[in-house]
Amino acid sequence: MMNKQSVPKADAYWERAGEVGYASAMYGSADVERHVRRRLWDIAIGMADQIGVPRDGRVLDYGCGDGAFANEALAPIYHAVEGYDKAAAAIERAKAEAAGPHLTFKAADLITLDYDGLSYDGAFLIGILHHIKAATPAVVRSLARATDKMVVLEPNGDNLVRKALEFTPTYRNAGEDSFRTRELNGIFESAGWQIVVQRRLNIFSNFTPVSIYRLLVPLETRIEASRFWNGLCTVNMFGVTRR
Repeated sequence: MMNKQSVPKADAYWERAGEVGYASAMYGSADVERHVRRRLWDIAIGMADQIGVPRDGRVLDYGCGDGAFANEALAPIYHAVEGYDKAAAAIERAKAEAAGPHLTFKAADLITLDYDGLSYDGAFLIGILHHIKAATPAVVRSLARATDKMVVLEPNGDNLVRKALEFTPTYRNAGEDSFRTRELNGIFESAGWQIVVQRRLNIFSNFTPVSIYRLLVPLETRIEASRFWNGLCTVNMFGVTRR
């Protein structure tokens, strides 16, 4: 068994986040948290519809964290939801808050997960790949054995403010190292996935003050729609299918 000193810093961060809940650990404001997460979750499900994930199907929440996305957003829509995450504390919270018997949560090392016998109508990868960056090419190849459709949300590594934040202690402790958009596109294509839909979204970092959030929220969709200004957006979202 690992002792406390041998646990990698990022793993320790996510175990603590699982104990208190990711919303509390990751956001400075409940208003910002509710807006960002609920909006992006709804867009992710809409993107799943676009690429043909059936609403009565069985889906994977890969890197499910404390289960909030699965329990609040996926549970009302899909017939079966299965979530995996490395953080045992997060999985315990997910199980405790499970929205029904059609949700299953398991603790597993996402890098070495055995896909034999796993089959899903679609998979959601919400902010997980940059935490297993070196293993991402192998992971997305392996996921092709379990599903032919994925919705992937990742931080926009082309955003200079985002990259600067990754040097701060909080982001470093969480193991944040976002992908450049072109880099992630290339990984998908090399692993046999094709990008069907791609969007750049969200203008708020996790620790945006409420005063700034309230000032800018009316402008968010305009910024996202602008080819010039959407470089300010913090998130890339992809709907990909197996070639």
